[in-house]
Amino acid sequence: MAQKQQETKAEKKIRDDVEKYGWSVGLFEKGTATPSFAYTIGLWKTYNHPEIIAFGLPVDLLYTILNDTGELIKEGKQLSLGVDNNEILSNLPVQLLRVDASNIPDYFGFAQWFNGYEAFPALQLFWPDKAGKFPWEPTYDETYRFDQPLLNHKLNFKFFEFRNAATFVAECVFKEGKPILWVWHDSDDATWSFANEATDHMIVVSLDEVVAHDPTVNDLFNLEMDQIATRKFVGDKWNREQV
Repeated sequence: MAQKQQETKAEKKIRDDVEKYGWSVGLFEKGTATPSFAYTIGLWKTYNHPEIIAFGLPVDLLYTILNDTGELIKEGKQLSLGVDNNEILSNLPVQLLRVDASNIPDYFGFAQWFNGYEAFPALQLFWPDKAGKFPWEPTYDETYRFDQPLLNHKLNFKFFEFRNAATFVAECVFKEGKPILWVWHDSDDATWSFANEATDHMIVVSLDEVVAHDPTVNDLFNLEMDQIATRKFVGDKWNREQV
């Protein structure tokens, strides 16, 4: 009882949904750093089926898609991986791929909580562009480039940005080996700044150079614009605040 009294309204709704329907759906609107996404919570416990995540569409549509997929699973349908599935969307095929375990903590927060922070599998549902191409195909429409991350493998670059995006970095980080302890995602020109302290002298390098120099900044891929993140040392938890 004490545990339930401490649950948030969202957590209580998840438990109620799973008890009533077999699963719940977490919805996340598009932000200034990430696309919209939604994922199921409860499929693993209820049906021993991987949870499912999808990105890049209006959240009400994502909600419908994941609930329709949940109904198929409830009926005992087998969802094949890496092939077109025409049962979920009436006018478009979708494909499912397994999510690499390293990517689950980045997106499945409520599912991790619901599963007691024990490991569980997940699948990513992909929708095609207007020509029927999927994100891993070479002719996929670049308009949707940042709408669907490829979570089927471990990511060494997590930002929804071009790798060669120009960023401001403290000169002392590259020339003196000082750690990155201060990060700002500026809304004025949608740029990133990485420094040891906010007053450091800055130089311009590409975003992928920063990530290659310190992969731990990948943890800030979802830092919204007009937010600053700080930490005391590399490996410390990032503290985020609104500018």
